[in-house]
Amino acid sequence: MVSHESESGRPPAHQPVPGNPYAQPVPQPPAQPPIPPPPGPQPANSRKRALMVGVGALALVLVGTGVFFVTRGDGDGGEDGSRKPVAQDSRQPERDGRESAPARDGSDDDGGKGTGEAGQIDVNAGRGPGDAKAWLAVNDVKLPGKGGQLLDLWRADGLVAQAEYDEVTAFKAADGTRAWRVRLPGEVCDTPVNPSPDGKVVVAYTTSEARVGAKCNQLQMIDLKTGKKGWHKSLTEHSTLDSTTATHVAISGSTVMVDQDSVAHAYRVRDGKRLFTTKHQREGACFLKGVAGGSALLQVQSCAAGSKSTHGRVRGLDPRTGKVEWVYRSRKGWPVEKVYSVDPLVVTLRSRDDPDKWAVAAVDERGEERSWIDLDGRKEKFDHCTGAGDSGEGVQNCVGAVVAHDTLYLASRPKDTLGPNRIVAFALGTGKAKWSARAGGRQLLPVTDSERDGPGVIVYARPYREMTGRTLFLPADGGKPKVLLKHTAAAQKIEVFMFAGNTLYFDGRLFITPTRLNGRSHGSAGEEGNGRMLSFGP
Repeated sequence: MVSHESESGRPPAHQPVPGNPYAQPVPQPPAQPPIPPPPGPQPANSRKRALMVGVGALALVLVGTGVFFVTRGDGDGGEDGSRKPVAQDSRQPERDGRESAPARDGSDDDGGKGTGEAGQIDVNAGRGPGDAKAWLAVNDVKLPGKGGQLLDLWRADGLVAQAEYDEVTAFKAADGTRAWRVRLPGEVCDTPVNPSPDGKVVVAYTTSEARVGAKCNQLQMIDLKTGKKGWHKSLTEHSTLDSTTATHVAISGSTVMVDQDSVAHAYRVRDGKRLFTTKHQREGACFLKGVAGGSALLQVQSCAAGSKSTHGRVRGLDPRTGKVEWVYRSRKGWPVEKVYSVDPLVVTLRSRDDPDKWAVAAVDERGEERSWIDLDGRKEKFDHCTGAGDSGEGVQNCVGAVVAHDTLYLASRPKDTLGPNRIVAFALGTGKAKWSARAGGRQLLPVTDSERDGPGVIVYARPYREMTGRTLFLPADGGKPKVLLKHTAAAQKIEVFMFAGNTLYFDGRLFITPTRLNGRSHGSAGEEGNGRMLSFGP
């Protein structure tokens, strides 16, 4: 699942895989062709993985004077075309697409090797006065031909951590040195948006190699501060209502909730002790759609699907006992799709009668609708999740928005794939737009809220044509954007290939990763497509 801890401790929305806004000047950019779902075997979490990269706009990348077509695999799902690790760990055996059993002591730290310090593109070359200082970690995990997904970004004690394929890796935020990595016996199929307050996560992974219907039925707790593994649990299925074909996890406080189709089990993060189970509700024909965590623990339900009375429900649970504290029932004909924020609750909804129509609802602490933001008929146009669709992740993975200061900051749709857009601020109390802002012809993406520079929102301004990227601050009451970081020109191609699939901002640093890496390198020089994590700081 995806959102990340903000500077104020609240989880902002996960970041998107948008259309590529980067290009050197060309007379007329070529039209963007549609992209079909990737061939070959799909990850285990098949219920919501129809779009693994998350958006069809990842078709064309225009860099310099050349045009590169970015593929998402070699088309046969095999291993023969897998690229070699960039910096092969001398203790790491050659992989054949399957991971051997992890070390018993948990961490597989090898002294920080493999961060791409040798042979990588120098992302600080030609760095000018006032430019941020960047670091780049290149991929050193040998991936199968179908590639591998990169999931949520977490922070803990000066580290930034992330799961990729069958590993969880932490880098030192200051310089990109790898602090530790944990190998798992199979591919990670879901991660929580946020860690527990004491820096622990529980990830779900699969040990199956089935092309269809693989089970996402293994849980592993990892301490992000040390890279040590804790408890492990295998999920069981008792009926079709607790299938593990699609499993999602969410953490709230010291509780992790695991969504097994229509049943959810809650465990204590520290030791894996089961706390409670919520079962399928027959009343109202409601089925569990997903779980969300952070400062609250939520269950999202789909009710009376396919009928005229279809709607959605969101249940707020006590994370210690599972007691339902409140229930929000959406308007008829408007099922709940995604969760922008758990506290205050802000959700997206989609019209049953017109799937292209969507709206946003703000909900109070009693589960009553506070405001309804109708996005039709406005001068600015908006795409649900910035057009990323469902990237195969949980209900918190809707991108392009941040909720803070009783305001929804929402990225508008650019007039064309390469063009600029705006950030529009909506008051949650009234549902009315307060202001909109743009920045020098760049495409903007809200990342997180911030109190560091006063109340406002941190925004990533993507590089465009000859303009390099920026990290900006927009004050809560509107006004001129403030430049926090000027990204280096030498890192621009790396940013292009990453598409800002995942972003995180803390302690004055911006972190960017792709959401997926191919089994083969796909840059002109090879290394642009190998970039795993890019960071800019003062």
